Amino acid sequence: MSSQFEYIDTNDGLDRLIVSLRGASRVALDTEADSLHHYFEKVCLIQLSFQGRTYIVDPLADIGLESLLQELAHKNLVFHGAEYDLRMLMAGYRFRPDGEVFDTMLAAQLVEGEARSLVALAGQYLGVELTKQGQRSDWSRRPLTDSQLSYACNDTRYLQAIADHLEGELHRLGRLEWHREACRRMVKTTGQEKSPADPERIWRI
Repeated sequence: MSSQFEYIDTNDGLDRLIVSLRGASRVALDTEADSLHHYFEKVCLIQLSFQGRTYIVDPLADIGLESLLQELAHKNLVFHGAEYDLRMLMAGYRFRPDGEVFDTMLAAQLVEGEARSLVALAGQYLGVELTKQGQRSDWSRRPLTDSQLSYACNDTRYLQAIADHLEGELHRLGRLEWHREACRRMVKTTGQEKSPADPERIWRI
């Protein structure tokens, strides 16, 4: 176990995570997928930060994620660029959140008028220097390197603190309800199931 995060690739570890998760009301969440390296993309990592701890869950290990996702569905969730993560989680696990979603990318657009990267927001609000190195990794390959795991950890490690800053700015500008409504629409649209892929079209490609 790293001092920065706990790597979860066993059912015992997952059970301990779920017990800890029950005491959290708000969770920072992110995923890593292999869309740059495979035609049929899949979720390869799920990162969670809450109550000062970060966990990296390995969906490619022989573990069952149903109980974890059921627990997460009832939490208030913080994402950066939630649309992609929610679509991936819906496609892979039929996951739909019931709690409030706070998207720091959407919040930054409403506060500053433009989309901002997580790296930029961490530097601006927290004075933390993050790196984009690892962004194009093949997350399906095992074992993962220390630099990959550090990158994945940082995707949620600072999200709640950034969200707190942006939430304050949205409230000051009178735009908090705009953000909430935008997030609700996004949750609704990402929860719609896609039609099955046409096998003939796949082979044609």
